[in-house]
Amino acid sequence: MRCAFSVPPLAALLDAGFDVRAVVLPRQDETAEAGVGDHAVVDLARGARILVLDVAGPQGSEGVGAIAAHRPDIVVVACFPWRLPRTVLDAPPLGFLNVHPSLLPRGRGPDPVFWTLRRGERRTGATVHLMDAGLDTGPVVAQAGCDVPEGVRALALERHLAELGGRLLVAAIPALAAGSVTPVAQDDALATTAPVPTAADFSVPTNLPARWAYNFVRGVAPLGGPLTLLVGVTGQRLRLRDAVDYDPEGTLDQPLVRDGESLLVRFKPGVVRVVVSESGD
Repeated sequence: MRCAFSVPPLAALLDAGFDVRAVVLPRQDETAEAGVGDHAVVDLARGARILVLDVAGPQGSEGVGAIAAHRPDIVVVACFPWRLPRTVLDAPPLGFLNVHPSLLPRGRGPDPVFWTLRRGERRTGATVHLMDAGLDTGPVVAQAGCDVPEGVRALALERHLAELGGRLLVAAIPALAAGSVTPVAQDDALATTAPVPTAADFSVPTNLPARWAYNFVRGVAPLGGPLTLLVGVTGQRLRLRDAVDYDPEGTLDQPLVRDGESLLVRFKPGVVRVVVSESGD
C-alpha cells in the first residue's frame, strides 16, 4: 500500500481529540531524511505539533526506545512495512492496533486493495485488529464492510477504506480501554493472502468476463504496473493504458476491433473498450 493510507487514521485520531505523542516512520535507507516518501503524514503530524520519529528498524534498540520513551497506552499502525518483534508489541499496555484495508482474514498482506480488484471481489472493508507475531493475523477488534464501486480506481478505494478504518479506530480505542469489547480470533481457514503483485499479476486474459477485465484494468491502471492484455485466440500481447467502458453482453466477430483511438476487445462473455499504449512481443 502507499503511505497515504496512514493519513486518514491519523486525521481521525486528531479530530477525535486523542493525545497522539509521536508518529514513527520507517527509514528507507541510511541517508534518507525523516519522513521522505511520507510527506502527507509528516505534514499532518507537524501541523499538529506532533513529534515525527524516523527509525532504522524494529529489531534494534532504536525502534524499541522510540516507542518506550513516550510510554504510550496504545500504538496505532497503518501501512507500516515491518513485522514487529514481541519486545516492541508488548511495550504498550493496550497493545498495538493495526488498521487494515480488507475484511480479515481475507486479504492478509501488504496489498489487499490490489487483490480485491484482481480477484473481482465486489465487497471489501476495513479491519482494526490487535497485532501479534504474525502478519495481519491478530484478533479483530472492529470491522466494517462496503461495496466495491464499478470502475473505482485503486487509490480512491484505498482512501475510502482508510477513512472507514479511521472511524472504526476512534470507536475501538475507548472500547478496548474500557474492556467493553472482546477481540475475536481470526479463522485461519478463511484466510486469503495479498502479497506484493508481480508483473504476471497485471495480466488481463481474454478468457475471463468483460466485467472483471474492465474493473481490474480501470482499478489498477494508475498504479503503473505492466498491464498486459493476453489475447487467447491470437496469442497477441498488448500493453494496456486504461479501460473506458464495457458491455457485459456485447459480442464481436473478431478478437480485436479498432475503434478510433480505442480498441474493442472480446472477452468471455462481453466486450471491453480499452486504450492501448504499446504492443508487446
